[in-house]
Amino acid sequence: MKKLCTFPLILLSSVAFSQYSVSEIPQDGYLKDFDIAVDIIQKQHPNPYRFHSKEVITRKIDSLRNAVKKDPSYISLLMNNPTRIIGDGHSSFSSDSNYFENILNSIYFFPLQTYVQNGQLFVNGTNPYTIEVGSEILEVNGLTSSELLKAVPKAADGNIKVEDVDMSFYIPFVLKNQTNDFTLKYKTLKGEQKTAKVKGIKYPRYYYESKHSVLPIDVISENYGIYGYSIDSETYYLSVKSFSYDESFLYERLKKFFQEMKDLKAKKLIIDIRNNSGGAISNVPLLYSFIARDKTFNNEYQYGTKVVDINYKDYLVDPQTSRYYSDKDIADQNNFMRQRFDKAEKGDYYFGNSRLDNTYVKSYPRDGMFFDGKIILLINNRTFSAATYFASLFKSEKRGEIIGKETGSCSNFTTAAWFLTYRLPNTKSVISIPRTEIFFNSNDKENVAKCTGVIPDHTVTTSFFLQSLKEQKDPELEYSLTLFSK
Repeated sequence: MKKLCTFPLILLSSVAFSQYSVSEIPQDGYLKDFDIAVDIIQKQHPNPYRFHSKEVITRKIDSLRNAVKKDPSYISLLMNNPTRIIGDGHSSFSSDSNYFENILNSIYFFPLQTYVQNGQLFVNGTNPYTIEVGSEILEVNGLTSSELLKAVPKAADGNIKVEDVDMSFYIPFVLKNQTNDFTLKYKTLKGEQKTAKVKGIKYPRYYYESKHSVLPIDVISENYGIYGYSIDSETYYLSVKSFSYDESFLYERLKKFFQEMKDLKAKKLIIDIRNNSGGAISNVPLLYSFIARDKTFNNEYQYGTKVVDINYKDYLVDPQTSRYYSDKDIADQNNFMRQRFDKAEKGDYYFGNSRLDNTYVKSYPRDGMFFDGKIILLINNRTFSAATYFASLFKSEKRGEIIGKETGSCSNFTTAAWFLTYRLPNTKSVISIPRTEIFFNSNDKENVAKCTGVIPDHTVTTSFFLQSLKEQKDPELEYSLTLFSK
């Protein structure tokens, strides 16, 4: 059972071919699955009331349930699912790919690619309507851009504000009435306000257009996962998009790039962990060991949970095989956790013992190929989970400056590891619940309530962003180069 600190299935993202139709789902099936999901969260989440009291959670759940009751539909359930309000970016509610393909075929998507920067919605791709890249979208079908952004489900811990979402995908799901056309109000780069009517596009075309947006520029590292190259004679760029690798593989890749830096005699390094959703937390200090200033550094984290056993047993499936768990599977999982978590002397928590993690090294040694030059770290709202721990370590060690947006998960703890996956009986939707929390420091773990992501030292201004967008350049990367030149 491999222990990962990962960001699970993204809402509404899976697509497959099938003959399924949502018309098969009974009208009362949506509320039934909503209630089952609530029951699972209450009984199985490691700490569902970490950020909000039971009374507040109950009130928010009632509000979401009323929305589903008023509009019992597949989209309504996905948009108003109960994982939205517990403040856990790792708990997810995702669609059944068979049913969702039916949904995708039935709707029209917003035809303009978009990007959210500093709370504003901008056009992020060429289009047949001669709406200039960088134009600000003010309103779509009567809803302001802020109203649209607020309605979109976001993955984040606590109350962290997230703007790194694909608004072009979500707009048709937010609008109450399905439509083939969209009327938008927008502001040009010269400040003129205009109105345009644009035709919706089907999913295959939307998918094609999404690959031709102006940002992000660095798409090759999204495929490679780990990628590096020289920007100029002194500056090297290293992109790490995941920590979900075998340690030996990750080390070999990092060794290759840091050897290149040494051969090039690079003095400046930009590390990019934007859109890094996490992975094996033991890989975090491995990467940091290549940039550590001292011979050893403090690498401290601990697992904890209030729910050590599987308390909700129905509808539990293996996410790899889709096979329902047997009684023996459940017993084995319970034994695994019981052997590795001990009840604290005080309070309600179980904490991981020495048997839990044989890869844990608190006083971590610096790698022999370490880089000792200047470093800038790039982060965003999709820097998540184990990647947030790296950003937190980078900041606490004062290794360099950080540019971008606040990370999507907490800087001092998060939930993750040993996810339980449930397939709900009526809609076949999948709810994924992590079994533990992970604490990144030695604070009072039971009473930790404050949650902010890692806060960047610099956020790109809207004017700098627009100039970079116009030139089809990565704004955070360009800003890093300006900081290095000072």
